[in-house]
Amino acid sequence: MALSHSLNLHSFLLSLLVFFTLSFALPNIKANTLVSKICPDTPNPSLCNHVLNSDPGASTADLKGLGYISIKIALTNVKQTLPYIKSLVMQTTNVMLKNRYKTCAENYSNTIDSLNKSKTVLDKGDIPSLWTYASAAFHGPDTCKDSFKGPPAAPAQLNDANKKLEDLVSIVLKIGALLRGNNNL
Repeated sequence: MALSHSLNLHSFLLSLLVFFTLSFALPNIKANTLVSKICPDTPNPSLCNHVLNSDPGASTADLKGLGYISIKIALTNVKQTLPYIKSLVMQTTNVMLKNRYKTCAENYSNTIDSLNKSKTVLDKGDIPSLWTYASAAFHGPDTCKDSFKGPPAAPAQLNDANKKLEDLVSIVLKIGALLRGNNNL
Protein backbone atom coordinates (compact mmCIF):
# COMPACT_ATOMS: atom_id res chain seq x y z
CA MET A 1 0.00 0.00 0.00
CA ALA A 2 2.86 2.39 0.77
CA LEU A 3 4.36 1.57 -2.62
CA SER A 4 1.04 2.34 -4.33
CA HIS A 5 0.77 5.67 -2.47
CA SER A 6 4.36 6.50 -3.40
CA LEU A 7 3.71 5.72 -7.08
CA ASN A 8 0.57 7.89 -7.07
CA LEU A 9 2.47 10.76 -5.50
CA HIS A 10 5.29 10.29 -7.99
CA SER A 11 2.83 10.26 -10.91
CA PHE A 12 1.12 13.36 -9.59
CA LEU A 13 4.42 15.22 -9.21
CA LEU A 14 5.52 14.12 -12.67
CA SER A 15 2.23 15.37 -14.12
CA LEU A 16 2.71 18.73 -12.40
CA LEU A 17 6.23 18.96 -13.76
CA VAL A 18 5.04 18.24 -17.31
CA PHE A 19 2.19 20.75 -16.95
CA PHE A 20 4.46 23.55 -15.75
CA THR A 21 7.09 22.75 -18.34
CA LEU A 22 4.54 22.95 -21.14
CA SER A 23 2.97 26.09 -19.66
CA PHE A 24 6.27 27.89 -19.88
CA ALA A 25 7.43 26.29 -23.13
CA LEU A 26 4.31 26.89 -25.24
CA PRO A 27 4.64 30.69 -25.40
CA ASN A 28 8.27 30.26 -26.47
CA ILE A 29 7.26 27.72 -29.08
CA LYS A 30 4.65 30.19 -30.39
CA ALA A 31 7.17 33.05 -30.58
CA ASN A 32 9.86 30.81 -32.03
CA THR A 33 7.39 29.64 -34.68
CA LEU A 34 6.61 33.25 -35.60
CA VAL A 35 10.27 34.24 -35.56
CA SER A 36 11.04 31.23 -37.77
CA LYS A 37 8.47 32.55 -40.27
CA ILE A 38 9.81 36.10 -40.15
CA CYS A 39 13.58 35.84 -40.07
CA PRO A 40 14.54 33.55 -42.98
CA ASP A 41 13.07 36.04 -45.46
CA THR A 42 14.94 39.05 -44.09
CA PRO A 43 18.32 40.23 -45.42
CA ASN A 44 20.07 39.24 -42.18
CA PRO A 45 18.30 36.22 -40.62
CA SER A 46 20.91 35.90 -37.88
CA LEU A 47 20.41 39.50 -36.70
CA CYS A 48 16.64 39.08 -36.94
CA ASN A 49 16.68 35.95 -34.77
CA HIS A 50 19.00 37.59 -32.28
CA VAL A 51 17.08 40.85 -31.83
CA LEU A 52 13.60 39.32 -31.76
CA ASN A 53 14.54 36.49 -29.42
CA SER A 54 16.53 38.77 -27.11
CA ASP A 55 13.51 40.92 -26.26
CA PRO A 56 11.80 39.58 -23.11
CA GLY A 57 8.34 40.24 -24.52
CA ALA A 58 8.94 38.20 -27.65
CA SER A 59 8.32 34.85 -25.95
CA THR A 60 4.62 35.65 -25.50
CA ALA A 61 4.10 38.02 -28.44
CA ASP A 62 1.79 37.44 -31.34
CA LEU A 63 2.64 38.79 -34.80
CA LYS A 64 1.40 42.29 -33.96
CA GLY A 65 3.39 42.20 -30.72
CA LEU A 66 6.52 41.26 -32.66
CA GLY A 67 5.73 44.23 -34.92
CA TYR A 68 5.88 46.54 -31.90
CA ILE A 69 9.09 44.90 -30.73
CA SER A 70 10.75 45.24 -34.13
CA ILE A 71 9.74 48.91 -34.40
CA LYS A 72 11.08 49.56 -30.88
CA ILE A 73 14.40 47.89 -31.72
CA ALA A 74 14.77 49.85 -34.97
CA LEU A 75 13.90 53.11 -33.17
CA THR A 76 16.46 52.44 -30.46
CA ASN A 77 19.10 51.78 -33.09
CA VAL A 78 18.43 54.91 -35.13
CA LYS A 79 18.27 57.09 -32.00
CA GLN A 80 21.66 55.74 -30.92
CA THR A 81 23.20 56.34 -34.35
CA LEU A 82 21.89 59.85 -35.00
CA PRO A 83 24.15 61.55 -32.40
CA TYR A 84 27.16 59.87 -34.02
CA ILE A 85 26.13 61.27 -37.42
CA LYS A 86 25.60 64.72 -35.93
CA SER A 87 29.08 64.55 -34.41
CA LEU A 88 30.48 63.82 -37.88
CA VAL A 89 28.77 66.97 -39.18
CA MET A 90 30.39 69.01 -36.42
CA GLN A 91 33.86 67.47 -36.74
CA THR A 92 34.46 67.65 -40.48
CA THR A 93 35.81 70.65 -42.30
CA ASN A 94 35.36 69.08 -45.73
CA VAL A 95 32.32 70.80 -47.26
CA MET A 96 31.33 67.79 -49.36
CA LEU A 97 31.48 65.44 -46.38
CA LYS A 98 29.66 67.92 -44.16
CA ASN A 99 26.79 68.05 -46.70
CA ARG A 100 26.69 64.26 -46.94
CA TYR A 101 26.60 63.90 -43.15
CA LYS A 102 23.83 66.51 -42.98
CA THR A 103 21.88 64.47 -45.55
CA CYS A 104 22.37 61.39 -43.38
CA ALA A 105 21.30 63.22 -40.21
CA GLU A 106 18.17 64.54 -41.92
CA ASN A 107 17.31 61.10 -43.29
CA TYR A 108 17.86 59.44 -39.91
CA SER A 109 15.55 62.05 -38.32
CA ASN A 110 12.96 61.22 -40.98
CA THR A 111 13.42 57.54 -40.19
CA ILE A 112 12.60 58.23 -36.54
CA ASP A 113 9.40 60.01 -37.61
CA SER A 114 8.46 57.17 -39.97
CA LEU A 115 9.03 54.50 -37.33
CA ASN A 116 6.96 56.46 -34.80
CA LYS A 117 4.17 56.69 -37.37
CA SER A 118 4.55 52.96 -38.05
CA LYS A 119 3.81 52.29 -34.39
CA THR A 120 0.80 54.61 -34.44
CA VAL A 121 -0.78 52.95 -37.48
CA LEU A 122 -0.01 49.49 -36.08
CA ASP A 123 -1.99 50.54 -32.98
CA LYS A 124 -4.92 51.22 -35.30
CA GLY A 125 -4.45 48.00 -37.29
CA ASP A 126 -3.78 50.01 -40.45
CA ILE A 127 -1.37 47.55 -42.05
CA PRO A 128 -1.14 49.24 -45.49
CA SER A 129 0.00 52.44 -43.75
CA LEU A 130 2.41 50.42 -41.61
CA TRP A 131 3.96 49.18 -44.83
CA THR A 132 4.14 52.73 -46.24
CA TYR A 133 5.82 54.21 -43.14
CA ALA A 134 8.20 51.28 -42.72
CA SER A 135 9.21 51.64 -46.37
CA ALA A 136 9.86 55.34 -45.77
CA ALA A 137 11.95 54.42 -42.71
CA PHE A 138 14.02 52.09 -44.89
CA HIS A 139 14.86 54.96 -47.24
CA GLY A 140 16.68 56.89 -44.48
CA PRO A 141 19.76 54.68 -44.23
CA ASP A 142 19.51 53.80 -47.92
CA THR A 143 19.64 57.48 -48.95
CA CYS A 144 22.48 58.11 -46.50
CA LYS A 145 24.43 55.24 -48.06
CA ASP A 146 23.67 56.49 -51.59
CA SER A 147 25.04 59.95 -50.79
CA PHE A 148 28.51 58.36 -50.57
CA LYS A 149 28.59 56.81 -54.06
CA GLY A 150 31.63 58.88 -55.00
CA PRO A 151 34.70 59.80 -52.99
CA PRO A 152 35.27 60.63 -50.26
CA ALA A 153 33.94 57.42 -48.75
CA ALA A 154 31.77 57.12 -45.69
CA PRO A 155 33.43 55.95 -42.49
CA ALA A 156 33.14 52.20 -41.95
CA GLN A 157 31.12 52.79 -38.76
CA LEU A 158 28.52 54.77 -40.73
CA ASN A 159 28.35 52.08 -43.43
CA ASP A 160 27.82 49.46 -40.72
CA ALA A 161 25.12 51.60 -39.06
CA ASN A 162 23.29 52.05 -42.38
CA LYS A 163 23.38 48.31 -43.07
CA LYS A 164 22.18 47.40 -39.58
CA LEU A 165 19.31 49.89 -39.70
CA GLU A 166 18.25 48.61 -43.13
CA ASP A 167 18.29 45.06 -41.73
CA LEU A 168 16.23 46.10 -38.69
CA VAL A 169 13.64 47.97 -40.76
CA SER A 170 13.45 44.94 -43.07
CA ILE A 171 12.15 42.98 -40.08
CA VAL A 172 9.36 45.53 -39.65
CA LEU A 173 8.57 45.26 -43.36
CA LYS A 174 8.46 41.45 -43.22
CA ILE A 175 6.13 41.52 -40.22
CA GLY A 176 3.94 44.04 -42.07
CA ALA A 177 3.78 41.68 -45.05
CA LEU A 178 2.77 38.80 -42.79
CA LEU A 179 0.15 40.96 -41.05
CA ARG A 180 -1.36 41.83 -44.44
CA GLY A 181 -2.06 38.13 -44.88
CA ASN A 182 -3.38 37.77 -41.32
CA ASN A 183 -6.82 39.14 -40.42
CA ASN A 184 -6.46 38.21 -36.74
CA LEU A 185 -4.92 41.39 -35.36
